[in-house]
Amino acid sequence: MKKEDLHNEQWTNDDDLMKSLPKVELPYSRSKADVWKEMEAMMDDLSQTEKEMIQQPQAKVRSLRPVFMSVAALLIILLGTTAFFSLYTKTVNAQAGQHLTALLPDGSSIELNAGSVIKYKPFWWRFNREVQFEGEGFFKVQKGKSFEVVSSMGRTIVLGTSFNIYARKNEYKVTCYTGKVRVVSVVSGESTDITPNMLAYIKDNGRVLSEEEAQMSETISWLHDMFIFTGADIEDVFEEVERQYGVSIKLNEQMGYQYTGNFSRERSVDDVMYKICRGLGLDFEKTSYGYKVSK
Repeated sequence: MKKEDLHNEQWTNDDDLMKSLPKVELPYSRSKADVWKEMEAMMDDLSQTEKEMIQQPQAKVRSLRPVFMSVAALLIILLGTTAFFSLYTKTVNAQAGQHLTALLPDGSSIELNAGSVIKYKPFWWRFNREVQFEGEGFFKVQKGKSFEVVSSMGRTIVLGTSFNIYARKNEYKVTCYTGKVRVVSVVSGESTDITPNMLAYIKDNGRVLSEEEAQMSETISWLHDMFIFTGADIEDVFEEVERQYGVSIKLNEQMGYQYTGNFSRERSVDDVMYKICRGLGLDFEKTSYGYKVSK
């Protein structure tokens, strides 16, 4: 009886002891479904983080793409601009009946006779002073880098001088007034240097010859609207009249005459035709297109 009471008393004491301990909530008290749900959420978060870490370098590559595109566009613009500057050509054309003055980018100038044309590259001028030329012109070249005039038959190279070039059909003549000029044949490559009061000319076979020029004033008389001829073929004389007045002159046949004389551009074309034809015993008549000349 006493033992039983003792036992009950001890149990009661143990129970009281357990009740007296602080309550602890263990995680395992949650259901299995809740635990799996939480683990799946953690795995999803980890997977998303890994994806972001993997994609991060690609994001950097994409961010550089606009830079590469901008650089490529800039290079294209620079190349296009350079090509434009090096290819763009300006043309000055003195048509029939015109005398023009062409001013070049460096201050050099060209007095163009009627029926003459020049071409040059203004944006590329500081790198290459080159003029393509056909006709007749008087050049005043400023000092600087090599200056070159290119025609179908010859090239003229100068450093700073004044000179006259006659480049028509198969004729190429250069008369030097100041400085020094080098004349080069396009056909043969032969060249010669001339100084003031000298004339260089290129023959059909490409030979380049030079000589003292005794009639310097006559060579550039066209600058003063005077045209002087000494033993010139009449066909060449009429061609000059056509250029200076912008008219057409037709010959019924080969004349075979040579003309020595002159005319001023200030006179009317009728007066000039009368003067030339009268001296050679030729007849001329005015037509709807210009003039017709006959023996």
